[in-house]
Amino acid sequence: MLPQFKRDAEGGLTLLIQNESPGKDKVSNWLPAPKGPFMMAMHLYWPKEEVVDGKWTQPPLRHS
Repeated sequence: MLPQFKRDAEGGLTLLIQNESPGKDKVSNWLPAPKGPFMMAMHLYWPKEEVVDGKWTQPPLRHS
Protein backbone atom coordinates (compact mmCIF):
# COMPACT_ATOMS: atom_id res chain seq x y z
CA MET A 1 0.00 0.00 0.00
CA LEU A 2 1.35 3.42 -0.94
CA PRO A 3 1.63 6.14 1.70
CA GLN A 4 -0.96 8.92 1.64
CA PHE A 5 1.17 12.06 1.65
CA LYS A 6 -0.41 15.37 2.65
CA ARG A 7 0.04 18.39 0.37
CA ASP A 8 0.22 22.01 1.54
CA ALA A 9 -2.33 24.71 0.65
CA GLU A 10 -0.54 25.48 -2.66
CA GLY A 11 -0.45 21.79 -3.66
CA GLY A 12 3.23 21.35 -2.80
CA LEU A 13 4.66 18.27 -1.16
CA THR A 14 7.26 18.26 1.60
CA LEU A 15 8.81 14.91 2.49
CA LEU A 16 10.63 14.52 5.79
CA ILE A 17 13.52 12.07 5.40
CA GLN A 18 15.01 11.47 8.82
CA ASN A 19 15.73 8.79 11.39
CA GLU A 20 13.34 9.85 14.14
CA SER A 21 9.61 10.42 13.79
CA PRO A 22 8.75 14.10 13.20
CA GLY A 23 5.63 13.79 15.41
CA LYS A 24 2.00 12.81 14.83
CA ASP A 25 1.14 15.94 12.82
CA LYS A 26 3.91 15.29 10.24
CA VAL A 27 4.24 11.50 10.26
CA SER A 28 2.17 11.12 7.05
CA ASN A 29 5.04 12.74 5.07
CA TRP A 30 7.85 10.95 6.91
CA LEU A 31 10.18 8.56 5.11
CA PRO A 32 12.37 6.81 7.72
CA ALA A 33 16.11 6.91 7.08
CA PRO A 34 18.97 5.11 8.82
CA LYS A 35 21.14 6.81 11.42
CA GLY A 36 24.28 8.30 9.93
CA PRO A 37 25.16 8.92 6.30
CA PHE A 38 23.03 7.38 3.56
CA MET A 39 22.52 7.76 -0.18
CA MET A 40 19.25 8.96 -1.72
CA ALA A 41 18.06 8.17 -5.22
CA MET A 42 15.00 9.26 -7.17
CA HIS A 43 13.28 6.81 -9.49
CA LEU A 44 10.95 8.35 -12.08
CA TYR A 45 8.59 5.85 -13.66
CA TRP A 46 7.08 6.87 -17.00
CA PRO A 47 8.64 10.35 -16.86
CA LYS A 48 7.18 13.22 -18.82
CA GLU A 49 9.01 14.58 -21.87
CA GLU A 50 10.56 17.44 -19.85
CA VAL A 51 12.46 14.90 -17.73
CA VAL A 52 13.65 12.84 -20.68
CA ASP A 53 14.92 15.84 -22.67
CA GLY A 54 16.65 17.42 -19.65
CA LYS A 55 14.39 20.49 -19.23
CA TRP A 56 13.21 19.42 -15.76
CA THR A 57 15.41 19.40 -12.69
CA GLN A 58 14.53 17.91 -9.35
CA PRO A 59 13.65 20.23 -6.47
CA PRO A 60 16.61 20.95 -4.19
CA LEU A 61 17.14 18.96 -1.01
CA ARG A 62 17.24 21.12 2.09
CA HIS A 63 18.77 20.27 5.42
CA SER A 64 17.09 21.68 8.48
